[in-house]
Amino acid sequence: MDHFAEQLVKKFHSSKDDLKKALIIAGAAVITLLALVLTFMGFPLALILPVCAIWAAWYMLKLSDVEYEYSCTNGELDIDKIMGQDKRKSMLSVKVGTFTVFGKAGEVTESDEEMTTFSAMGLSLMGEEDANDNDTYYAEFEHPEYGKCCLYFCPDARMREAMEPYFSRELKRQSGGTH
Repeated sequence: MDHFAEQLVKKFHSSKDDLKKALIIAGAAVITLLALVLTFMGFPLALILPVCAIWAAWYMLKLSDVEYEYSCTNGELDIDKIMGQDKRKSMLSVKVGTFTVFGKAGEVTESDEEMTTFSAMGLSLMGEEDANDNDTYYAEFEHPEYGKCCLYFCPDARMREAMEPYFSRELKRQSGGTH
């Protein structure tokens, strides 16, 4: 029987994300005003510019709405990035058994080595029972494509339970089997 769990989380929005959105809106507004001025100066084709600018702004704002989908199937953790609720990109696929470090981000000792970092943090969208279970977790592992890696993500209790049987013996021994 397959062991399967999945979780959907919405990306944390930072002030940097808000600034990007404001700049997109401001850019569309400036292009629209410029097109109106050009139209009054005798260039009627300039009316196409606001339509294109507004469409481009809408599209970029839509893509800035990011969610992450975690799925764990028989010890294989897959993380997909979903932009605008319709554009999906595979972000990472890793065997949970390769984790050398796993735990809450503030409670584990992170390596000082230079690593490829994956960030898939957010707030759970699966239900109210997970509302208080949005802690950020940290995992280190060796990946065949990216080398030494670390992952920051927010698995809920169900996702952690699905991963735990596949942790290496060393990791289970280090943590005492509880996460």
